[in-house]
Amino acid sequence: MRRLISAVSILVALVALALVLYNATVVDRRAPGIVRVSLSAPAGGDRLAQTLTAIDIQFSEPVRTSTVEARFRIEPYVAGSFAWDGPTAIFTPASKLPPDTAFEIRIEPGFEDLLGNAAEAGLEPWAFRTVGPPVVVRVVPLDGTTGVPVDGAVELEFDRLMDTASVEAAIRVEPTVAVRASWTGETVRLDFDGALHFGTTYTVTVGTSAADTGGNRLRAAFAVRFSTVASGLAITGTVPAHGVAGVSIATPVAIRFDAPIDPESAREAFRITPSVGGEVRIVRVPDDLAPAGGAAEPGDPDTILFVPDEPLAPHTTYTVTLEPIVARLDDAEAVAGGRAWSFTTGAPTASGQNHVAFLSARSGIRNVWLMNPDGTNPRQLTTELAPVSGFDATREGSIVVYAAGGVVSVIGIDGDDVERLTPDDTYEYGPVITPDDAWVIVARRGPDGGDLGFWLVPLPGTDGDERRLAPTGAPPIGSAGLSGDGVGEPYALPPWMPRAAVDPTGRWAILVTASGQPVVVDLIEGPLAGPPVPVDLVTDAAAAWSPRHGAFVVTGTQAGDPQSRPSALWQVGTDGAIRVVEGTDGAVGSVGVAEDGSLAMTLREAAGTPAGIAVLPPAASTISRYPTAAGFDDRWPAFSPGGGTILIGRTFTVRPEDADGIWSIDLETGTVRQLSTDGVYARWLP
Repeated sequence: MRRLISAVSILVALVALALVLYNATVVDRRAPGIVRVSLSAPAGGDRLAQTLTAIDIQFSEPVRTSTVEARFRIEPYVAGSFAWDGPTAIFTPASKLPPDTAFEIRIEPGFEDLLGNAAEAGLEPWAFRTVGPPVVVRVVPLDGTTGVPVDGAVELEFDRLMDTASVEAAIRVEPTVAVRASWTGETVRLDFDGALHFGTTYTVTVGTSAADTGGNRLRAAFAVRFSTVASGLAITGTVPAHGVAGVSIATPVAIRFDAPIDPESAREAFRITPSVGGEVRIVRVPDDLAPAGGAAEPGDPDTILFVPDEPLAPHTTYTVTLEPIVARLDDAEAVAGGRAWSFTTGAPTASGQNHVAFLSARSGIRNVWLMNPDGTNPRQLTTELAPVSGFDATREGSIVVYAAGGVVSVIGIDGDDVERLTPDDTYEYGPVITPDDAWVIVARRGPDGGDLGFWLVPLPGTDGDERRLAPTGAPPIGSAGLSGDGVGEPYALPPWMPRAAVDPTGRWAILVTASGQPVVVDLIEGPLAGPPVPVDLVTDAAAAWSPRHGAFVVTGTQAGDPQSRPSALWQVGTDGAIRVVEGTDGAVGSVGVAEDGSLAMTLREAAGTPAGIAVLPPAASTISRYPTAAGFDDRWPAFSPGGGTILIGRTFTVRPEDADGIWSIDLETGTVRQLSTDGVYARWLP
């Protein structure tokens, strides 16, 4: 029996061995395969890798490692080494992979398992990409946000985990304030030590030294700007404005607020560099803004005014800093935000001959500016804090007379010798100098706002007394309310602009009242002088003297029947008689006159569409047209001294109140050239 059992056991063992051998030699003939490829350090996706990553390749069973490593390919090539964890190969690059680079992994067929079974299929190209530089994907508050609470915080979310120490070291805040950083994953929260200032713009910058956990740095600095909530006191304007060049060396510096301010805190807040000696005053800028039917009334000071002791240095950039400590007069808790801005001075002009004068608000308030005929070297002449509403110049261009806030003054072309002409408690507008450069015509209102008509006033150095020319017709008080460049309604001059013209002899003048009624007056005081002669026209433009017609010319319509014919150019005799200049139907706005008698005017179609500039040569009976560009309206033509070029002001047809600058038209070639990007009412000085 025992022998039988032993025999059976031996037989069973042999059968089992046979089965194992059969399985090894017959059954296990399956080739190894690749189950999965993965990145050890992904960056937000299974095919996006950190630059410090390994590639894991899992096989279906243990393999002969040398057969895999010999068939492994990575493109672009990088050196590296293999480590094995059972059936998983781990390829580790010898150095950090280059950022923002596409790679492909391949394994050629033929790698073997432990029994020598060779794979017939390899790994098809398996692509991945390394991350580029880290970026900020979310920021709170958004760039440009206003009204941020003074106890607010800033949150920055990156697209990956960051090296927190490098990020915190790269953070800067302007104006300077300390911050505390706290992290949640990819997001850093910046809390400020102490409350921020009211009404202040802050810039938070993360520099390029900030890096992710793989050492990749920001490609460019990231910055976000935001402004804190106002505190009940805000800056409404600065003079000079930020970034403006060509500012007069005689300029004051002014900061105006939307409410009266505390003088002590305001004086302490003002700084200017380079340092300039001068006086800081807390004032209310005088103007001619007034309630209906009355004169302007003074109020509590709302402006910081710095008046230098000496002219500023020419061609120098100055920076003005206002500390955030200016308080409202009636509420010490309401503090205006700080501000810093810069401007650059120009240089005085020795002579105004062959220069272009124009009005521009580029310095913050509309003033008279000068530039060369080609648009170069713009520089400020007048330095008023109330807007200049109109100006004129003497024949040789050495003196400019102008009106600002209801006050008429004269100034030398070099910016010196400013002298006020308007009496106290009086408002004057629209100055026009007579041909002998001795007198100026102004429109006047009294201290109570009453209409005092037009006056002839002597310029400094002229003997004689002022004389009333017309009893009524002055524009209303309120020229300081004109914003920006002060463009009026399409084709119309604002009522405060000069609207008078004088014949070459200096005896006769035509005055256009604020209501649009032209009148002819005799400027020579004596027995021949008579009352103003009304003209049967309605106009909102300035007149001019035409040597071709020996009469005044003005655009407009007949007063008796405005619908009888469209607006046209009319000649007006010294006796008030009128006659239309044939072929000028559609003429509107101011008319320009050249030395040779050529006339230039603005045209519009019957439907009101701008039609450009028309020129009537002295010996011609038909006009030459210079069409405007689509979307624009050409206005205020003025001839050069030689008559070959016209200055125009351009506005937008969809926004007629916005100026597109001063342009010139070459009458021979029709070439149009832009001289400035802003400005209105240009004229050539002789």
